[in-house]
Amino acid sequence: HCKGGFGRSVVLACCLAIDRFNLPGDALLGWVRVVRPGAINTPQQELFLQSFRGRADMRKFAGLDSNGEVSPSKCSPSGCSVQ
Repeated sequence: HCKGGFGRSVVLACCLAIDRFNLPGDALLGWVRVVRPGAINTPQQELFLQSFRGRADMRKFAGLDSNGEVSPSKCSPSGCSVQ
C-alpha cells in the first residue's frame, strides 16, 4: 500500500505545518506540489487540505482549543475523546 510518502504522510506533514506556521491549506498544497511532485494523490486529500484556512481550523478539526489543548467540550468525567 505504501507509495513512498506521497499521500497520507504528506497530508500529515501538511497538517503539522498548518498548525505550526498558521498557513492556509490551499497555499501549502501548491508549495508541496512544487517541492514534492506527485504528492497528494487523491481528490479527498486535496479537498481535506483546502478546507483549512489556518491554525484555528486545524485545531478545531482536531478537537483542540486555541492553545492546542484538548477542548473542554470533548471531555467528560470518564475522560477525553478526540475523533
